Amino acid sequence: RCEFIIEKKKRRCGMRRQKGASFCLDHLKNELGQNGSEDQRIPCPLDPKHSVWSRRLKLHLNKCNARPVEVHDPWYEANYNTRLRSDEGVEKDSIQEPIDNQKITTFQEDIEMFNQVISALQTYSKSIEPVPEMVRQHPGLDSWMEAKQNKKHILQQSSMAGILKELGLLSSENLYMEFGCGKGELSRIINTCILSDKHASQKTYGFGLIDRGANRMKVDNKILQDCENSELQPVIKRSRIDIEHLVVDKFLESSEPTSVVAVSKHLCGVATDLTLKCLLNLSTTIKRLKGLVVAMCCRQVCNYEQLLTPSKKYLAQHGIKDAEHFSVLKKVLTWAVCGTTTDHELSNGQNKEDLGLLARTMIDNSRVFTINKMMPEFTARLVKYAEKNVTSENHCLQMT
Repeated sequence: RCEFIIEKKKRRCGMRRQKGASFCLDHLKNELGQNGSEDQRIPCPLDPKHSVWSRRLKLHLNKCNARPVEVHDPWYEANYNTRLRSDEGVEKDSIQEPIDNQKITTFQEDIEMFNQVISALQTYSKSIEPVPEMVRQHPGLDSWMEAKQNKKHILQQSSMAGILKELGLLSSENLYMEFGCGKGELSRIINTCILSDKHASQKTYGFGLIDRGANRMKVDNKILQDCENSELQPVIKRSRIDIEHLVVDKFLESSEPTSVVAVSKHLCGVATDLTLKCLLNLSTTIKRLKGLVVAMCCRQVCNYEQLLTPSKKYLAQHGIKDAEHFSVLKKVLTWAVCGTTTDHELSNGQNKEDLGLLARTMIDNSRVFTINKMMPEFTARLVKYAEKNVTSENHCLQMT
């Protein structure tokens, strides 16, 4: 294995290294190159998350998966979901005004704002009920559970499938839109459970897979292979597109489903808010929308400007009055997963992890409030869909 030590995790990198090299390709940038050559691994200019040999940079840029897309699908419209269509022509209210990100504050002002947010969270904790647990399992995944050594993902997926079934959202009548789908594993799990429940074949059954990344090891074909001995023939449609630019109705034109269920496992930060806007933006979609089950994560990468107006109002009612307060709130919520650190408490004895969980819950509850306010035909709630020892990001947003 690679000899690079990951300081934060106190262990070696788990990637394989080439014969004769000390490091994997990603960490070779920490030495001159193989066999002492001057050729180096450098960050890719298009996506610094991966690296490339300097001598091959020009060739790599022509085929890198992060290169700009020149030809867009018919359902692409730049920045379509950055705001609601119903808000066009309407002046922004004061709560939506952007702030100057370069605003200079004094140390004393920073401390005061931090204390204001902590005080708001302490008050908030007295006004809310604990997030209820809804940990479920689907019997159709028992064989998967036995076959897996690391069960953390299958436990989460099984719980989400069980929740879908309990809410009446697990059926071959639905088209499942998986946002931030990655390889499409959640869709395959849903299909496996529908096969297990022996649902009758429906023409509108299928999966719409949405992800802005270029993913390897996609399971689209495996979904079809799983159905070879069944009468179920799901339609699978994948699009590499940012949710920000997705026009759902155009995406669904070819399949024309009668009911759509939105799903996702660990939809990051602002992507959750963009997904809600995506579903709100077209009335024809709302009429077909049957429900939503989304496991959320990474609120620290939320964007205040992309929060829906009711979310901002909910936060303001509980002391998070503007983008500056929200920026502090995002820092506090990272304490929810701070692990076993030595400074686990503030000077006043308040547990940092508890405050982080409160901050996370406040943002999640603002989304529940938004759905109930803007989509009165649905009921939204927040639940814990997995135990904390399975995943610390265990909040699930439901809408039926």
